Amino acid sequence: MRPSSRAGWLAAAPACLFLLAFAVLPLAVLVRNALGVGETGLAEEKGLSLDYLSSVFTTPALLESTWNSILVSVVSVAVTIAIAVPYVLEAAARHRRGRGTEVVDTIATMPIALPGTVVGFFFIVLIGNTGLIAQLLPAVKGMAYLLPGLLIAYVYFSLPRIIGPLRGAAQALDPALSETALSLGAPRWRVFRTITWPLLLPAIVESAGTALATALGGYGTIATLSQGVRLLPLDVVDALSSAGYNVATASATAVVLGVLSVLFLVAGQAGASYLNRRRSPEGAAS
Repeated sequence: MRPSSRAGWLAAAPACLFLLAFAVLPLAVLVRNALGVGETGLAEEKGLSLDYLSSVFTTPALLESTWNSILVSVVSVAVTIAIAVPYVLEAAARHRRGRGTEVVDTIATMPIALPGTVVGFFFIVLIGNTGLIAQLLPAVKGMAYLLPGLLIAYVYFSLPRIIGPLRGAAQALDPALSETALSLGAPRWRVFRTITWPLLLPAIVESAGTALATALGGYGTIATLSQGVRLLPLDVVDALSSAGYNVATASATAVVLGVLSVLFLVAGQAGASYLNRRRSPEGAAS
């Protein structure tokens, strides 16, 4: 091994050890528990079994939580992208013109600094049973505790996780491409569809994967707002806090939740890489 290569591995060693200690080992313990060969609860049988993992997809309550988690994550991130794309394009245009957007940027990215419980409390204050908006519009009274209110809360939660990566991608766009198309008579919607959107799409896909994984595992918001709607993070905590301390069931639910999150992350990274390859001269030629 060359000296430079050895030096590179030595520099990477702390990160590798950190990941091993705080990611790989706990995951291995969760998998052992989920298979029934690790720690089990008072009412759970010890022994190698797939029953705890399969229960996530066969128990009606857990299956409903799984679908709810996927639905809330996908819909909220899709709505967030629809909101974020016009914002980052306008912010990038203002930045190129030398106009500041610091105040608006701070407001848009503020949710990333807030715990999920605080985000949930915001929506109780606004559209809870006695919320400020609910007093003006009785039709939205109590919406914070229902699926529509939960979706809106997760949009707010996801907004900075989409805006952050997209802001850099929007500022990197060459404005000459759009200006040339407009000067040739192309309507703005066509310029967006054929130039701006394809150039932004890799960043959109990658940031969407990260936002989906984060929304899927978010606990604080759903713990604050849930009054009937169930998501997988709640089931993990409930299994651990139950009378039987159902470690195997909680571990199996956590493993499924982790696998879904990793799938979203991998899909985002792979999709972005594929689109970037397609956009490169070598990919276009092939």
